[in-house]
Amino acid sequence: MEKEENNGEYIELAELDPDFKSEVMKHEDAKGLNACFACGTCTAGCPIHEIFPEYDPRKLAKMVKLGMREEVLTSPYIWYCTTCHNCEQHCPQNVKFFNILNVLKNMAAKKGYAPNAWVEQTKQIIKTGLVFTTDEALFKKRRSFSLPDLKLDGSKVKKIIKLTGIDKIKAQIKG
Repeated sequence: MEKEENNGEYIELAELDPDFKSEVMKHEDAKGLNACFACGTCTAGCPIHEIFPEYDPRKLAKMVKLGMREEVLTSPYIWYCTTCHNCEQHCPQNVKFFNILNVLKNMAAKKGYAPNAWVEQTKQIIKTGLVFTTDEALFKKRRSFSLPDLKLDGSKVKKIIKLTGIDKIKAQIKG
């Protein structure tokens, strides 16, 4: 098998999906992907890159262009964006990278990939109808403010989650 070197690692060329870029770019929000020439302006102004230097929007764009479907859709980095839009505001090519990330997140979710926190939060919603976990201390605090007790019933939400297929997302993101 022919291999290409990438930062000391090798990529099996047979594992690349040449249709991945086209599939991503079918979405209106990802049309600008080809305009990205990896100048680095997006990364320079990214607050997430400051905290996690391995988060690099231009690297994700390159991986999509190369056809690295599995690596992109299972990457935790597609979920890191804080939607600050710095990358878009500074991009000389006007690439809307936030929109491209949303397309990638939707594709990942459809394939069953989601971050562990999202999966756990969904389980909590199904169980109780609430996003956060509850304990007696929360109920006691609510009573001290004369607030009513929370009704822990996820049955209505569970129906919605089943209808949307969210309950089938069980796979975890690599990383």
